[in-house]
Amino acid sequence: AQGLAVGVVVIAIGLYLLLDNLGVHMPFLRYHNWWAAFILIGAIGPIMQAMGRYRASGRFDGMVARHALTALVIVSVALMFLLDLSWNIWWPIFIIYGGCWMLLKPPPSYEDE
Repeated sequence: AQGLAVGVVVIAIGLYLLLDNLGVHMPFLRYHNWWAAFILIGAIGPIMQAMGRYRASGRFDGMVARHALTALVIVSVALMFLLDLSWNIWWPIFIIYGGCWMLLKPPPSYEDE
């Protein structure tokens, strides 16, 4: 699944470059912070872990929530750049994320370590 995601990204980059060479300009990629979209790639791992854990356990437990929250943090960082949001205003949301992560109890097998 991870190889598939990387392959799709590489194909998308190639298509963008080809279209740009053919005179078809993508307005989104002319945006000054378009590079921040690559940060979203970092969210793929935690999302895949959350989905795998959910499928294995059959329920939305603390570990599924921790993986999902980790992905949400990564997506939030990317959105901060993509939407030009002010870090001076929005930085406390990362403290909230940290508190939520601490409240999510891992399963007993993780607590013994």
